[in-house]
Amino acid sequence: MSPNPSPTTSTTLPFDSEVLFVLDDSISSATSKAGDVVRMHLKNALVVGGRVVAPAGAPASLLIVDTSAAQILDVYGFVDIFVRPLSLADGREIPLGVTTSRLQPRNTAGHQSTVAFEDTIEDIVVPYAGLYQILRKGRNFVVTPGAELRVHIEATLAATRTGIAIETPRPFAASIETPRSSFQALPLAQPMPHAPPPPTVGPPPTPDTTPSPSPSPTP
Repeated sequence: MSPNPSPTTSTTLPFDSEVLFVLDDSISSATSKAGDVVRMHLKNALVVGGRVVAPAGAPASLLIVDTSAAQILDVYGFVDIFVRPLSLADGREIPLGVTTSRLQPRNTAGHQSTVAFEDTIEDIVVPYAGLYQILRKGRNFVVTPGAELRVHIEATLAATRTGIAIETPRPFAASIETPRSSFQALPLAQPMPHAPPPPTVGPPPTPDTTPSPSPSPTP
């Protein structure tokens, strides 16, 4: 028995609406690698204005961008993901996104207090407890097939007379003007004042070597 479609009777599905996908493959910060493709499928049919945009079980996938396994010093592992667009039967795509692209174990305040309590007890009764605390390994992020992933539709779906319109937001228009600073930026180094160049001293005059005429004798 196939899942029932979402009871959406509105003619518009607003931007950032949430849908559920079910993972078909596992994700682990210990074994997954960057570049891996994880398969998943749509849990419930996507219906807008009484029209089925995508049926239940429609295939989709996400790309693993980066991973880091758990390490000592109680460092937790994580997985960075990118959700690929959902392809429709007519060749169009619906852009998808997630609230946070980094998946990692949830470190609650209760867990932190429990670890602190265990460290205190170990310091009292366990020899070399400090060394154990340093070498203690954090937890890896692991999800198995069947886990549900909350995904957001990064477009507005509108039912029209001819079909379903997919309206994506306009790209952000970045200004090409230089932003005006509210304060005057100081230079990295204070420039020295320009002093007038020193006067140029020429070579001393050369004496005349031509002998002067001797006076004539007096009669």
